[in-house]
Amino acid sequence: MNITSKPKKILIVRTDKIGDMVLTLPLARAIKQVMPDANVSIMARTYTAPLVKLCPDIDKVVEYDGSSFVHLIGQLRRVRADVVILLSPKARFAIASFLAGIPIRIGKGYRWYSVFTNKKIFEHRKNAERNEAAYNLRMLKPLGIDAEEQLLPILDKNKLPKNPINATKYIVLHTQTGGSAPIWDADKWCKLGSVLNQKFHLPVILTGIRSEGEFLFILSERMKQDGMDVHILPESDLLSLARVLSEASLVISGSTGPGHIAAALGAPTIGLFPLARALSKERWGFRGANVENLSPLDPVKAECPMCKNCECIAAITVDQVMNAGERLIRP
Repeated sequence: MNITSKPKKILIVRTDKIGDMVLTLPLARAIKQVMPDANVSIMARTYTAPLVKLCPDIDKVVEYDGSSFVHLIGQLRRVRADVVILLSPKARFAIASFLAGIPIRIGKGYRWYSVFTNKKIFEHRKNAERNEAAYNLRMLKPLGIDAEEQLLPILDKNKLPKNPINATKYIVLHTQTGGSAPIWDADKWCKLGSVLNQKFHLPVILTGIRSEGEFLFILSERMKQDGMDVHILPESDLLSLARVLSEASLVISGSTGPGHIAAALGAPTIGLFPLARALSKERWGFRGANVENLSPLDPVKAECPMCKNCECIAAITVDQVMNAGERLIRP
């Protein structure tokens, strides 16, 4: 296939976590803006696939379940793509795309397996000079697409199930990050909850997964002692969580998937990020029309933001969060 001709089928491979996937979705919008007749597919992990199907610019989702290499090659062949864009930094996808015979294989240029791609992007992301979504959009340059790097991820909330929360107005606190980034401690979350309650008089919903249940229970009990109306959302499927986030008056989250989902669904969202470049708001900040990404106002160590043991997330103040909340919260 000649790269100067318009491809009919484009496959994006992204098999990472939820946040990575949400920041990949703008690629589909950018492709459709230039090539409206192109068929755009995404290969995604099974657990993120329902979320990807909410993106109006995706024509097909290919579910990847980590099965055998031979099965992966078969999956790629069946897509019959003209172009594959390899965003998952794993050798197996580059090699499998080559063996599947996909004509144009776009990938990062500094990996040992880059030999299996024929259109390479030479760019180091570790310097965190731009958001992950912007880095992803730059992968379209071999297709002649010079995309707007501020393009936002879009998810269609009309496809979500009924909200399991009875309240019409509430605030969501997503306190954990699954180890992907540093978090506030319980004292900070309790203080924030108390101030939110005094200011907005809205119930608070704590979200998380089963393994975080003990922390959430302790946190909710402490908040209840302060007279707060607080509830723990039972671990639910991804789309039910997305509905809860989409209808929140305000979502406050550390750097993790639910924050990205809330932002993409248009919910007023505050993100809490450390200063370390690899984890910063500049690199991983939430993308949405009603978003404020916060980080400490001042470095807390002489080597910040290059320290190896990042603790500066604690330097984000409750006042910072409240000021952002007052600007964002839905009436």
